[in-house]
Amino acid sequence: MVIIGGGAAGATAAETLRQSNFTGEITVISNENILPYDRTLLSKVLVNGDGTKMPLRERQFFDTYDINYKLNTQVQLIDRKG
Repeated sequence: MVIIGGGAAGATAAETLRQSNFTGEITVISNENILPYDRTLLSKVLVNGDGTKMPLRERQFFDTYDINYKLNTQVQLIDRKG
């Protein structure tokens, strides 16, 4: 399973797959350089806002549930037939 978009929705989709007993490989592709963070909280502290200090889940969570996050990666094309 490949999830394009590494924000809150992508993280939740990956987590939900694991909670639903999906045992296959899960890869989340994100063009950001950090794991998903609480954007609503970030907007409230914008002056000192730093997404690295407001993660939705720590790296260990994704490692524990075997969810591969590819950061700094942009999808250029989806080959549906391939």
